Amino acid sequence: MASTTSNATPVSSTVCVFLNKNLHYNSMFWKENPLNHIFPVLMLQVILSVVVFRVIHVILRPLKQPKLVCHLLAGVILGPSVLGRNKTYMENMFPAKEEVVIATMSQLASNLYTFIVCIKMDTIMLTKAAKHSWKLGICCLAFPIVLIVSVDIAKQRFFPGLNAGNPFPVQFSVVSSLSYFIVVTRALDELNLLSSELGRISSSITMLNEMVSAAFVIIGVATVQKEAKSAFLAILSLCSFIVFALFVARPVLYWVIKQTPKGKPVKESYVVAILLSTFVMGVTTDAIGASFGGAFMVMGFITPDGPPLGTTIIRKSELILYEFFLPLFFVRIGYFTDLSAIKNWGECATFATIVIVGYIGRLIACLLFASSMNFRKSTAVLLSLVLSLQGIVELIQSIQWKHLQLIDDQTYATSVVSITVVNAIITPIIEILYKPAVENFDMLRLGTRSLGTTSNVGELRIITCIQDEDNVPSIISLLEALNPQEISPVCAYVIHLVAVASQSVPTLAPYKNHLREFVRPSVSDNIIRAFLNYSEHSKGPVQIQPFQMISPYKYMHQPITRLSQRIHAPLIIVPFFKSEEAHNIDGTLRIFNTNIQATAKCTVGLLVDRGLRSSIITTFSYNMVVIFIGGGDDREALALASRASCQPNVSITVFRINLRGTYTLEDQIEKEADNTLFRDFEAMNVNNGRVECVEWMADDVEDVMKALRSLKSGYDLVVVGKHHASPELQALESWVQYLELGVIGDAIATLDFSGGKMSVLVLEHHHHHDDNNRKFDNCSYFSFT
Repeated sequence: MASTTSNATPVSSTVCVFLNKNLHYNSMFWKENPLNHIFPVLMLQVILSVVVFRVIHVILRPLKQPKLVCHLLAGVILGPSVLGRNKTYMENMFPAKEEVVIATMSQLASNLYTFIVCIKMDTIMLTKAAKHSWKLGICCLAFPIVLIVSVDIAKQRFFPGLNAGNPFPVQFSVVSSLSYFIVVTRALDELNLLSSELGRISSSITMLNEMVSAAFVIIGVATVQKEAKSAFLAILSLCSFIVFALFVARPVLYWVIKQTPKGKPVKESYVVAILLSTFVMGVTTDAIGASFGGAFMVMGFITPDGPPLGTTIIRKSELILYEFFLPLFFVRIGYFTDLSAIKNWGECATFATIVIVGYIGRLIACLLFASSMNFRKSTAVLLSLVLSLQGIVELIQSIQWKHLQLIDDQTYATSVVSITVVNAIITPIIEILYKPAVENFDMLRLGTRSLGTTSNVGELRIITCIQDEDNVPSIISLLEALNPQEISPVCAYVIHLVAVASQSVPTLAPYKNHLREFVRPSVSDNIIRAFLNYSEHSKGPVQIQPFQMISPYKYMHQPITRLSQRIHAPLIIVPFFKSEEAHNIDGTLRIFNTNIQATAKCTVGLLVDRGLRSSIITTFSYNMVVIFIGGGDDREALALASRASCQPNVSITVFRINLRGTYTLEDQIEKEADNTLFRDFEAMNVNNGRVECVEWMADDVEDVMKALRSLKSGYDLVVVGKHHASPELQALESWVQYLELGVIGDAIATLDFSGGKMSVLVLEHHHHHDDNNRKFDNCSYFSFT
């Protein structure tokens, strides 16, 4: 007998089938209907869900709709609300004998989803961030609970599907008030806002909510027990599970990392063992009385998110999760969603009232703490919208309530519609209104900074980004070449870039672990210690400020550009991958290169590092050539050469190429600035035997390339601007392989140029991204005041 609710949607059923006979489709020659068998039906559900989702996503993406909305719409279309109105379709697409299969697969999908998302999070950093926003987090939880409970009491007789005499209304109020970490971070990741101010605050608040949610889970497990002794044992079991995860399972995971050689992926046997252990822990929590999902969440949080372990698990699991398991989850959501069950619109209005009241509570809390947390009221409004986003956690909870018959078909359908509508409205609003690039007006008032407009007297602050240990010698040599002196010391903010999974919350923080003693120091330890060692032995004053950037590459630029604005740094140096390794690069570092060039309010230098330099300062010598064709970026290259020209161990060749042609009035102004600066540089170094200036006349681009090929291969570094004040060279930008290097930089960085033995530094100043600031101020280039 099938147990049903008011609208005849099955909640549980007993179906008798012949063992193995209904699993596989034998053959098309047997003249059987393949949809009479379980496996073909399962494959059809996957195929249709993926196809329908993709079509909807293509249609709705111009409207800035998130993937969650597209998945939900796909599920509803495949369910009884649309296609399911056809009885034949429903009987073949959702046969009773296949219900257990799709239920199991969707449960597995939601648990794996939780596991993968939690792996991507840096729990330690988020916990530290939550300490600074705990008051706001508590208020964002308490205010909605109070308001929603008040609505529940006032509307109790109208509230849809509630059974009297049980604690469900309280449970519903708490669930409706919480903002879930998995839901919010997933949405922010899709909006590319994880590293923004909005992303950081909301992630820390939801982390605090997860801690509160865990406490509610423990209380809930205890309250369902019939005896006090059973309740005590249940709480003890859950606490023991958490202790085991933190003090046994977590050290084992770090032991696996230690057993993995540097630069190598984790052994497949370890990955399989970790996944199996996660399932075993899920069975354990289910036996205790909690859900499978809690174990998957705990295991995800304690698994280190970066390489090699977290990255390997994600790479091996993410594709099949998102393309196979997760669509089945939304198929099941749609199967239980029958929009025709919504008949009492008064109850729907009550449900909408609860959603609105919950948002109002979050809005009040955010506005109250906006001034104390130093963010604008507009950001507070958007923060309340972010915290009101709903997703997979609410869907899981709704379907559990339906199976427990705590809510009826109408309430369940209303909750699915509510989640869809809320996300469909809120997500575009956030994407349209929130502009992280202009979030701090005080920083924008500082304007852009460059090497040319920075005085040679005073501290020179440089941000250097390090991808791996191979970048260290070249960066150290470049810092030493900039001639640190008592009158002009160098302060280098050294940032080790640690790339993690695509949904991790970006974290830029001072690095202090190098001060500790380790048997096996990490890559970050080795990098930072190398720079500190250089600082101690440099011939001039060099101060090192170590940082670690833990983030996906696509988010790294935002915290780094904010740091450059805060410290007034005129130069950011970032690594560019080696040309000989281009076929092994998936493009992620290039995303960082492109983003930081587009957003930095200062000069950005891309360093194509050939790895041929030694970091031994006692025998330091450096041979540099500057390609000067003209334009603001080339003037930045000349400004760098000006600083290095006073270094006694640096030889500089300035190779100026005068390209004849027809120029506009603006180009003529640029040309005059180029001539003035070049003459000033020559005059400043007229008695400097280590500086040589060479001029080459060129009639066309071909002559420019001939001039470049005439360069000898003995230079340690070639410095060139990305853009040039030449229409002929600008016309070639569409032909270059790596546009971020510019025409000349791309040509010099190729392997067939001087045997690929010279490192290249390509400089670009921010004024190229602002049409209102095209004209370059050439004052103070070689100023000592």
